[in-house]
Formats: sequence, C-alpha cells, structure tokens
Amino acid sequence: MREQITVSQYIIRFLESKGITWIPGVPGGTILPLYESLAGSKIEHVLARHEQGAGFIAQGRARSTGEVSAVFVSSGPGVANLITAVADAQRDSVPLLVFSGQVPLALMGTDAFQELPTATIVSSLVKKVYLIEEPNQIIETLEEAYGLCGQGKMGPVWIDLPKDIQTQFIPLSNENIKLGSSAKSNANIELLPKEDGLTFESMDLFLQEFKSLLEESLFPLLYVGGGAKKEYVRLREFVSRFQIPAVTTLMGLGIFEKDEPMNLGMMGMHGTVAANEALGVCDLLIAIGVRFDDRATGNIQKFCNQAKIIHIDIDAKEIGKNKPVTLSLQRDLSEILPFLLDEDFSIQNNESLLQIQNWKQIPEEHPMKSILLDFVSVLPSGEHFVLTDVGQHQMWVAQYFPFLNPRSWITSGGQGTMGFGLPTAIGVALSHKDAHVFCFSGDGSIMMNLQELSTLKEQNLNVKMILINNEHLGLVKQQQDLFYGNLYSGSKFHFHPNFSMLCESFEIGYLDWDWKLGVADLEMILEKKGPAIIEVKIPSSWGVYPFVPGGKSNQEYILEKIVT
Repeated sequence: MREQITVSQYIIRFLESKGITWIPGVPGGTILPLYESLAGSKIEHVLARHEQGAGFIAQGRARSTGEVSAVFVSSGPGVANLITAVADAQRDSVPLLVFSGQVPLALMGTDAFQELPTATIVSSLVKKVYLIEEPNQIIETLEEAYGLCGQGKMGPVWIDLPKDIQTQFIPLSNENIKLGSSAKSNANIELLPKEDGLTFESMDLFLQEFKSLLEESLFPLLYVGGGAKKEYVRLREFVSRFQIPAVTTLMGLGIFEKDEPMNLGMMGMHGTVAANEALGVCDLLIAIGVRFDDRATGNIQKFCNQAKIIHIDIDAKEIGKNKPVTLSLQRDLSEILPFLLDEDFSIQNNESLLQIQNWKQIPEEHPMKSILLDFVSVLPSGEHFVLTDVGQHQMWVAQYFPFLNPRSWITSGGQGTMGFGLPTAIGVALSHKDAHVFCFSGDGSIMMNLQELSTLKEQNLNVKMILINNEHLGLVKQQQDLFYGNLYSGSKFHFHPNFSMLCESFEIGYLDWDWKLGVADLEMILEKKGPAIIEVKIPSSWGVYPFVPGGKSNQEYILEKIVT
C-alpha cells in the first residue's frame, strides 16, 4: 500500500525538494494546516509583521539569487495585504510562488469570514492562478506552477488552497516530487513573426540583417534593461570590443561598469545628459531586455524617431507593444549573444563617439553625489548589496552609485513601491548571511513598512538602513516646486519621529551622520555586524536633476543648479 500524506504535507515536501530553506509569511485560520506541516519540516519560517512585508522578504531572496521564492498568507485581508508585493513582482519579473489559504469549498461564495474571491482578484497580476478544488490536483499544479515562475519572462504564480483541501490525503510515490534546486528556463522559444518588422526563418537571416543595419549606422546605440542582467559579462565584452555606446534603464544599472567609456549611464526621466541626448540623435537603437516604458522613453511619440529599432526580448508581448520595430527577435539573450560576439562588425561611428565625449563633460554637481561617494569610500570589504526604497534617494543612488554588477543593485522599478526597501533587504540578508546589505530609504518610504524592523531585529541580520531625511515626500515636493506654483499640499510631514529613540526601542544601532564632518563614525557603524539605521539629514530644497517632465521628450530635460 502506497504512503498517504496530506496535501499540505505534500506541498512542504515539494518545496524542500526545490532547495527552499526558509519561507516568509503570516499565518491565519485558513492556512493553519499548511503551517502545521511546515512546523515538522526543515524549512525555517520567517514571521513577518505584515503580509506585504512577507511578500517583499520573499522578493529579496528571488531578486538576489534569481531563484523562485515562496510566501504563505491566509485568506481575506492576508491576500489583500499581499497584493502590492505581488504586483511589484509582476512588473519587475520576479519569480514568486504564492500560497494563500482559502475558506473551505462549501463556504466559498457565501461571504464567509475572511473570504475573498482570490483567483478573480489576482488573475491580472500573476502569470497564472490556481484554485485547488480536488486533492490530487496539487501534484501536477506544483510542478507546473514552480516551472512557470522561473521560465521565460519570470514572474509570480499564485496557488489558492481551501482549508479542507489542505487536510485531505493523496498517495505519495517517488515519481510525484521531482527533485531540483530551482526553476530555470528550458523553453524552446520560437523566432517571433512581426507585422511591423521582418519575419525570419533562421538565426542566420537575423544575424545578416542585424549586421547590415549595424554597419550602415553612423550612430548605433544599445538600450539595455533588467531583462539583460544575467548576461552582463558578455554584454560588457560586446560594447568594449565593438565600441558601441550603451544606455541603461533603472533596472539595468550595474550591467556596465560606471567608468566604462561606452557606458552613457541611466536614461529617462532622471537620466544623464549624455544618455538622453544620444537617444535623440542615434540612427540605430538596439533594444535588449526592455519594455519601452514611459519613465525610460519620455514621450513615446518623440522617442528615437530618427532611428531604426532592433528589439531582442524573451517576451513576445513586449516586442512592438509601445514602439514599432524594424527588426525583432524573441529569444533568450543567452542564445543570441554568442553569435553576436563571433561576428566581425565594421562600425563607422567615430564622429558619434566624439559627440558623446562632449556631452559627458557637462558637470554633474550635486551635494548628494559627494555624500554617496563618501559612503562608497568606507564600504567594508566583501560581498555587498545596495537596495533602495522609492523617491529622491532612489534616483540619487541610481545616478551616482558605482554598482559592481546588476545582481548587487535591487530596487522597485515598474511599480515604484514605497515601503519596498526594508523587507526586501531582510530577504536579501537571509539569502546571503555573510554579505553587507545597504538599503537607502527616505523618511516617507521607511514608515510604510516600519513594522519589519521587528523582523530585522529578530533575525539579527547585517542590514544597514541609510535614512535620507528631508522631512518631506521629496519627489512630490519637487514636482510641486516645478509645476504647481509651490503649493505644498500633502508633501510635508508636520510631525517628525525621533529615529534615535525608535532604534533604541527596537534594540538596533543608530547613527546621526553629519556628512559635513567626515566619515569616521560612518565607517565604524558600517563595519559593525548587525542591523542599524544611519540617518542623514538634508535640506528639502534639494531636487533630482536632470528631470524630464511628463509628456516631454528625453531631450527636453530640466537642469537645475543646486544651492546648498
């Protein structure tokens, strides 16, 4: 007679087989059977103080390792509280496997206590949502859901578990659970036919057309985003060998070294002068792993209108979605880059490279640049990760921090979620116990998931929160300065917490760093293991520049001299 185990026991064994060693979550009545099985496993549970925090803690593991991460929540408000973190994961292609409790099958649709129509609510936010209505359904569902998270364009998948289903028995055999440490993309991806571009029947034809367009160009430009992160080593080799300049999105920072001569920096709303000017005059744009989103492109009708566009992306839906293309390829970047590196391109772009050097001479004078470079000068040795919340501090870090590689840079891109930083930093630190984790936050963002300081202390992780405090919602105030006649509605905090006392209550370290007095105290607290908040007080008059107003082209940026 074959062994019988419950659905909840089966789920835990499956997650163990995938190498998952810890799972964040918040328990509640409808998911307690799964928690009962979790208690008897080798998997550690990380008790978050809020379901949104749990989702971002799981994201920390997924974003820093590239592997699928799981999270547990209960029904009703647990589901509702988690949705922001899942929407964030969807937009930034983060592989997140969600397990939610649900009321028993017989009570579904009766407005039972803590019932929500989970599958209906989350269907547009995930790659797929499963409602388990029969015990044996879990066997195929788990493998499919886990694989779907990590294949192709990665993203969240949701499994909704009625409470009575979790306790029912299913047969266990060795064939049921497939061992494996992570889901990797093994999909056979076809070349993509496009009405707006050329259709190719072979890679050779694509390469011939790619080479022809590149060699005809006098100002080729790479436009690289988060979808290209895993191939950053070969991309660095490509731009260096062929001397093709590159711009990156916010999510693509770190793909190229900051001092690489061909790296023009971040493009878009707060992009560099060189990046945005190059976009205005290039005649060939090679877009790799990007979505042509509005923060990067500015006014899409005015974006790169002089350029032919080549778009390479793993997701068919992104190609031609926002901008017609001349040539396209739906393919994992790892499949095409070896062919491109084997080519011998003859590129005639000497004049454009000289023009780029002129743009690079425009000074980037801002006191925050000095503050960040002082911070970098005393970083402890060893592996480190840099995270941000969302706001002015995020843009300053993006503009000035010299990221070592794209995996070390973690931020909320597509959704721009305030409150992202602290819990995500916890997940990164749990996944990299020997690394230094630095999270830049603002006095607005940090308050949105402040409760996770308890989780941080409980886990005693090596996370340093750098709190940039200007007593305002900085980006909101900046736009009110520029476009709303200095009418400050809802952007100023009229009560200011004492963060020193707050840290004392959470029993974590604190430093009020006066950046004008040097870095000795800063260096000391960064070297010390364990959690801490480093508060940096700055004037609310500081803005983030360059700044491209909404509806304008990337070349219609505002430059503002900062007065200290």
